[in-house]
Amino acid sequence: MSNVNYTIRTEGQTKINTIIWTVPCFETLLEIKTSREFRTENPKDKPGDLANSKFQLKMQFLGRFNDIIEIYYLSPIPVFLKSILTICLKRFEERSIVIKEYHTVQANKWQYLATLYKRDIVSYDGRDTFLLSDGSLRLKFQFMVTNDIKVDRAHVPEAQLSDDFESLLNNGLFSDVVIKCAEGNEFKVHKAVLASRSLVLKAHFEHNTTECITNILESPLESEVLREVLTFIYSDRAPRVDEIPEKLLAAADYYQLGRLKSLCEEALHKKLTVNNAIKTLQLADLHSAKTLKNLTLEFIKDGQAKLITKTEGWAMVKSVELIKSIYEHIMTDDVDADIK
Repeated sequence: MSNVNYTIRTEGQTKINTIIWTVPCFETLLEIKTSREFRTENPKDKPGDLANSKFQLKMQFLGRFNDIIEIYYLSPIPVFLKSILTICLKRFEERSIVIKEYHTVQANKWQYLATLYKRDIVSYDGRDTFLLSDGSLRLKFQFMVTNDIKVDRAHVPEAQLSDDFESLLNNGLFSDVVIKCAEGNEFKVHKAVLASRSLVLKAHFEHNTTECITNILESPLESEVLREVLTFIYSDRAPRVDEIPEKLLAAADYYQLGRLKSLCEEALHKKLTVNNAIKTLQLADLHSAKTLKNLTLEFIKDGQAKLITKTEGWAMVKSVELIKSIYEHIMTDDVDADIK
């Protein structure tokens, strides 16, 4: 009966499965001519382990006298992994036999890993062999499973769908509609792209609207903001979001571009200070940016309230509802603390 020691540890996005497989009296096992295969038992997960997450191992003996030993492993689930096989020798030495770089492995299918030879295991001339002093063969397997598939994608070209779509915007090729900014500048665009990205823009091209007839769409946005919005619509990128987050937040809200709105909220949160907290809160309230509003209220509550009441922004507040929301947010935890 072989002995299997199985450990799992995590490093970043990589789960390292280490299996030490010790087969006692291995030389005797090789002399049994009828023995053609030897494998680990189907591992049973311990409490807390992920179900069906462990590997199985097997040796397959080939040749008339079991001269060749092929090593295989099996994963119960599809994984992207790197595998390393090491022989544990006498005097605590180790020797790496094979290293296979990251690749995709199918579920429940035996995967070839390495080949050992009987001549290296059984000693006929007194030389050192792969066996330990007690005659056992000890193999250490490491299966490094990762979700970060980029590690093996150096040979695959980078995705350029965003770039290709943005080039449609830049060169106006096959455009079927014009969108005008507040200053009157025109951008050649594509109905299908606009409609697929924004419900507001889609509504302009449905039914018997003026835009459907003229193929001209008027936008209230100024040129620099409209250009950035269109760039986002075509490429899902917002290069200037950190420069003009306030204007883009308003535009994202107007055209119902949820992801662009989230990017603007993140950018405004990064710029949050005592002096601009009230202005940011008003902006978030105006454009229904709930995440930004809650983050700003938390910022105010977190020891900043007294400082903020001395700022120019606070002096300009005219909305009773805004003051009420600040007060309620600050007082909520205090009331809860008193109750407890």
